[in-house]
Amino acid sequence: MLTVADVLALPVLAAGAPQVRAGEDRLGAPVRWVHVSEQVDVTGLLGGGELLLTTGLGLARAELDAGTYVSTLVEAGAAGLVVELGEVLPALPAALLRAARTARFPLVELHRAVRFVEVTERVHTRLLDDQHERLRFAERVHSTFAALGTSGASTREVLERAAGLLDAPVVLEDPAHHVLDHVPGARGTAEVLRDWPRRSRREGTAGGPEGWTAVPVGTSGDRWGRLVLPGRVAGQDVALVLERAAEVLTVLRLLAAGGPGEISVARAHGDLVSDLLRARTVDEPALRQRLRALGLPARGGFTAGAVHTPGGADRPAVADALRAAGVVGLTGVLGPDVVGVLLVGAGERSLPRLARELPAAATLGVTAAVERLSATGEGFAEARHVAQVAAASPGRVPGAVHRAADLGVRGLLWRLRDDARLAGFAEEQLAPLLAGPDGGRADLELLEHLVASGGSMTRLAALLHLSRPAAYGRVERLARRLGRDLGDPETRLALHLALLVREQGPTGS
Repeated sequence: MLTVADVLALPVLAAGAPQVRAGEDRLGAPVRWVHVSEQVDVTGLLGGGELLLTTGLGLARAELDAGTYVSTLVEAGAAGLVVELGEVLPALPAALLRAARTARFPLVELHRAVRFVEVTERVHTRLLDDQHERLRFAERVHSTFAALGTSGASTREVLERAAGLLDAPVVLEDPAHHVLDHVPGARGTAEVLRDWPRRSRREGTAGGPEGWTAVPVGTSGDRWGRLVLPGRVAGQDVALVLERAAEVLTVLRLLAAGGPGEISVARAHGDLVSDLLRARTVDEPALRQRLRALGLPARGGFTAGAVHTPGGADRPAVADALRAAGVVGLTGVLGPDVVGVLLVGAGERSLPRLARELPAAATLGVTAAVERLSATGEGFAEARHVAQVAAASPGRVPGAVHRAADLGVRGLLWRLRDDARLAGFAEEQLAPLLAGPDGGRADLELLEHLVASGGSMTRLAALLHLSRPAAYGRVERLARRLGRDLGDPETRLALHLALLVREQGPTGS
C-alpha cells in the first residue's frame, strides 16, 4: 500500500521541500486517504489511515492544546500531519513539535507552497489505481486456483502457480517442519531450505526475524501442513495467494487420498530418490539441504540400496524394516517390483540387520558407501540390478545382503553394459536365431534350457518334459540353425554370455 514516505516522494509534494520533524521511524505507515483540514478538533472525522494536509490556520491559535490535538490524531489512526509554513504559520509551534516527537507521530513541514488540491488528486488517483490492481490480482488468484481445484492438479503444480503469482519461493511442510515439496524460484534450493526446521520453528506463523508468511493446510480438525513463503515480498497479497493454494491442496487431499493429490513425507522421500536416480540435479548443497529439510542428517556417508519385493514394490514394508533395524534412511520406488533405499551413515554391521527385518521374499542389493549424495544415482541403478538378479538366482538366501561382486559373471556384464562391443558380441552369437520368423523365440528358449542343463541331455529332457531322443533331435536342429557345435563347452559358454547380455539389456534394466 501507499505509505507516508511514498506520498512525500511524489513530485507535486516534493516541490514543497518537505522536512520530517517527528516520527521519522513511522514513515512506512500506510496511507488510505489524503484529507485537507484546518480544524484542530477532528474527533469523529477520521476513519484511520488519513494523511492530513493543513496551512496551519488552526495551529496558529494561541489557545491550541497541542498535546490533545496530537493525541486525537493518534487515537483516530491518522497516518501523519503535513503543515505548509507561510504567512499564516511561519514555524511549527514548539508544543506541537514536542507532542509529535513524544508520540512518535509523523510531522512534516513544507517550506514552499504547494497546491493541496493537486496533491489529493494525485494521491487519490494512485490509491484507486492500486485498489483496482489489487482487485484484478485477487481475481487472477481466484481464477488460477479455481481451475487447479477442478482439474486434479498435482501438488507441484499448485506450488508452482503460487510461486509464479508471488515471484517468490513457496514451501510446503508437515507439522514437524519437514519439507514435503517446494518451488525454490530464483533463490535456489540450497538457500531456501538452509537449516529449514530450525528457521521454520523460529518464524512461527508471523512476526519472525525473517518476515515469513505461513498459512495452515488441511481442515480445522486435521491440520496436516503449512504453506510458507520464506521471506518478505512487497507489492502482492501474499496471504491471499497462500490461503487459496492451501485450500486447493486440502481439497486435492480429501478428494484423491492415495492418488495424485496426496501429500506425505513418504512421497517427498520418493521424489528425492527419483531425482537422484534420474540425475535431475547434481547440486550437492541443494541435495543436502533437501535431505536436512526432510529431517535426516546429511553427513556420515550414503549407501544406495534396492529391495526386490515380488508381487509389487512394497514401500511400507521396506520403511517398516528400516525403522525396526534402527537404520536412518528413506525409500522410493525404482520399478514395478523394486524399492530404492537411501541409507544415511549406515555401517556395514547394520546392513545384515536390515536384510533380516525385510519380508522373507524380499532381496536386498547394495553398493559401497559414498561421501557425495549426488553420487548415489548410479548406485541406485546398480543396486536395482543386483537385487533383481539375486532375486532370480536359484540359490537366493533369504535375509542376505547382495553386492555386485556376488553376481559373478552377471556382475561383470553389468559393469560392461554400456560397451557397444558387448552388445555386438551378443548379436553375432545369436543372429541366426534372431533372424527367424518369430524373432527366434522358441529357439532362444531351447538354448536357455540347454545352457541351464550344462549340456546334459538327461537334464534337458527333464526340463522339456521330453524323451532323450526327442531332446537330441531338437538340439541337432538348433545346432544346424546356429552352425555351431553345441557339444563344445566354449560354444555353450559364448552362447550363455550372449543370452545374459540380451536378458539385462543395454542399461541393465
